[in-house]
Amino acid sequence: MNAVTLITPDRTAACPQCGRRGVPADALAGDCLCAAHDEALEGLVSRAVAIDPEGRDHPVRVGLIAAILAESLGIDATQRDMLRRAAVLHDIGKMALPEGVLGHSHVLNPAARRVMERHTVLGASILAHARAPWMQLAATIALNHHERWDGSGYPAGLAGEDIPLAARLVAVADVYDALRSDRPYKGPLDHQAALAALFTGDDRIAPAQFDPQVLAALRTREAEIGAIPH
Repeated sequence: MNAVTLITPDRTAACPQCGRRGVPADALAGDCLCAAHDEALEGLVSRAVAIDPEGRDHPVRVGLIAAILAESLGIDATQRDMLRRAAVLHDIGKMALPEGVLGHSHVLNPAARRVMERHTVLGASILAHARAPWMQLAATIALNHHERWDGSGYPAGLAGEDIPLAARLVAVADVYDALRSDRPYKGPLDHQAALAALFTGDDRIAPAQFDPQVLAALRTREAEIGAIPH
């Protein structure tokens, strides 16, 4: 006589992509819910870009600039294209911040800034389970693009080459484009003024926070980058 049990035997398999059980053992590839994850994320990404408080063109320009800088460092075309696409999502974590944190017409106070800085971790969390390589790269960028070469950044205080190269490229592209852009709390700088802030520093920016080779790439390609419409 078979033992009586309240537990239904698990005759399913684990998904080879995500490890989730519940997939029929004879299922075809793509039958797991995770197969729709990237598709759902794509829709979320499109909305995030459309409602970006810094303007929907800012993340796109950051991707373009990062790819130009990457070319100067000898990164191949396939990886540059992936970087261009992934960099668009560098601030996706901002859509998970509490309402009212973004869009202020003044510089954030320390408490609000600490909340805002959470967007790096939140962005990486949103993208953490993506399977597409470009989205995996986007998760790395989202988490690390506010780290600084001199170790003064966030969220982990990484320094130098401990910061992923993709994030170091996006850091320069992001700051340059932010300087060129109109914000509720500041006006836009012209191309030469933005370059001066990056190369020599100002009251908020120090060249030591950026990878020197990425700054050198910016100097080399500055005419091409300056021609990108704002």
